[in-house]
Amino acid sequence: MNPSTPSPAGLKPAVPMLELLLRVRQDMDTRPVGPYRYIGMPDVDWVNCFKGGYRECLDVLGVDEGSDVLFGVWLRDVKLAWPGEGWEPAYLRECGGDQTRALRKYLDYVAEFRTLSSEDLAAISWRIPEDVQFATRVPQLMPTQEPRSTLDFLMEIRREIGDTEGRLGLFIGPITVRRMEGLIAGYRLCLGLVGARDEEYVRFERWLQDEKGVPVGQEWAQPFLAACQGDQEQAIRRLLGFAAEFRSA
Repeated sequence: MNPSTPSPAGLKPAVPMLELLLRVRQDMDTRPVGPYRYIGMPDVDWVNCFKGGYRECLDVLGVDEGSDVLFGVWLRDVKLAWPGEGWEPAYLRECGGDQTRALRKYLDYVAEFRTLSSEDLAAISWRIPEDVQFATRVPQLMPTQEPRSTLDFLMEIRREIGDTEGRLGLFIGPITVRRMEGLIAGYRLCLGLVGARDEEYVRFERWLQDEKGVPVGQEWAQPFLAACQGDQEQAIRRLLGFAAEFRSA
């Protein structure tokens, strides 16, 4: 962060994505079964979209994760461990459908990457030579931009996808309510960890219960999926439509 750039008032330094994943890994080390810290029960599809939501929030906040941005490139080009189909289905298949083992395999790569020094990263022959500039990049974890609420994020998604079938995949890959739940959870956790208040989403959840028939104690996903006869994309669009209705009320 430029020293002359003031941080938004009241916010705390962000937790880098890889640090958050290492906390999950540590929790998996100490407890034989889930649910685990931040993620609940292991589910690689959910976790991948959770990461996407968390990182989207970091981008909104103007956070720079430093050399951590090289992790995906390192996993793909150095470890050759990010297949074109994505790590989630590949690791899950390799682990015989065992969600815990598949997730642990991914988190072990995170831990290995985090042992590398800036000198180690700088010594790697990156496929794209310009990537070496990130090897010594210092993280700047204080937010430099104002946070945007979860409802703002959902409204942005709704605008981006329009009426075009399948465009939700730009945000979550394979279109399932479970993956969408992960995206929202990651975004909300990021806001919470920097101390940003997101009370509007709590009111929205209560409104879904009071006005749209979501049973108390349940999330939106299964009731909306049932209402849409199992159509995953329509269930998510139902959520986004209700977000717009809530905002206009």
